[in-house]
Amino acid sequence: MEIDELVIYDCPVCEGAALLEEEGNSYYVTCMECGCHSVNVNFKSEDQRLDAAKRTVDLWNRGKVIKMEPGE
Repeated sequence: MEIDELVIYDCPVCEGAALLEEEGNSYYVTCMECGCHSVNVNFKSEDQRLDAAKRTVDLWNRGKVIKMEPGE
C-alpha cells in the first residue's frame, strides 16, 4: 500500500473534505472546511514514513481530531 492509496474519511465535525499533509518529518490530516486537524505523527526515517501516514489517517478516521473554538 502506498500513501496515495490511504482512505481518509470526511471530517467527523462538519463532514468536509479532509487532506493528509506532510510537514517536515511528520504527517497530519486537516479539514478543508472547518480547519480541525489530527495530531502530528512523526517519523525518523523513510522506512517509518508510510507507517506514520497510516497511523495519522487511522486516528482521523476514528474521530480523534482537534477542533479550536473561541475560548479554547
